[in-house]
Amino acid sequence: MFNILKKEKKQNDDGIVILKKTEPNVCGGTDATLNTNAPKEIKSDNMILFNVTSSFKSVMMIPDPDIDNSESLNYISAFAVPSENGTFLFLEKNSDYRMNNNRQSSWALVKENIFPDLVSLVKDCGLAESNGFHSITHGLPENFGGSVNIKYSDGEYISFSDNQSPVISVSTGIKIAKLFAEAMKGSIIDLPDVSAIRKIRFDEERGSDGFTRAILTFNSDGTGTNFKSQRFDDPKVYESEKPVDADTITAIKNNIEANGILAWSGIPESYYKNNRNKTLTFVFEDNQEITVRGDRLLPDRIQGGFFNIELEMTTKH
Repeated sequence: MFNILKKEKKQNDDGIVILKKTEPNVCGGTDATLNTNAPKEIKSDNMILFNVTSSFKSVMMIPDPDIDNSESLNYISAFAVPSENGTFLFLEKNSDYRMNNNRQSSWALVKENIFPDLVSLVKDCGLAESNGFHSITHGLPENFGGSVNIKYSDGEYISFSDNQSPVISVSTGIKIAKLFAEAMKGSIIDLPDVSAIRKIRFDEERGSDGFTRAILTFNSDGTGTNFKSQRFDDPKVYESEKPVDADTITAIKNNIEANGILAWSGIPESYYKNNRNKTLTFVFEDNQEITVRGDRLLPDRIQGGFFNIELEMTTKH
């Protein structure tokens, strides 16, 4: 898919070839690299992460006789990761070329393991052929391309990106969308109803002495009460208690539901060690508790859901 047969400017010991580099003090331009060590053929059949995003605004759909072409596709973002009880799935797409911002997203925690199907799809669509290529064109008004990030249990991976052109074909995007949509119709793992939440506890440990702790209690009238306790560099503990209006409580519940936060507890930790000392614990009317850590491996589109609640409990109230 990518034209990687460009003149090589520089190759590092780690196999990185610099294909293009923006000159100093020049506005715009493209930086592009190729990792020659990235495998073009994947041997493993044990996938542990599927994360593919691509826009198709810059291309016209070409009919593929091997698939149903009744659906067009303008954008897709598909994410799958194993959970303790099944598979966590996220799908966002836009099929209308006339409405670029009309993206529809959904998530599901399903019992089935869809990774064998994803392994076959990756092989059939030849996604490893572009492995190791990364390009960023500066100054674009939006991302006209996307990225592919796929990992396997033995350390094999597929990683490439381009913000100027689609990173997969429309046909591949449609196949991904249909696979995810079908999987989301399968056996769903039951989670407690968001309306049954009675308290949310936030905990952050900082070093040996510092901490921030907050308890947001949901009142029967739809409002809330937020109690916050903090300690910084000095021994003093700062405490406060503030009311939370009903609109904010509703927004928090909507945030939990829209981002699937109650399904995050069984998801592996992120490869980036951010927010590892932060947790949210949801307490329900039957005293059941679900604790979610802030460092889970999640798609960009929904990972901000944790911070939204943290912000309300530790900064705004």
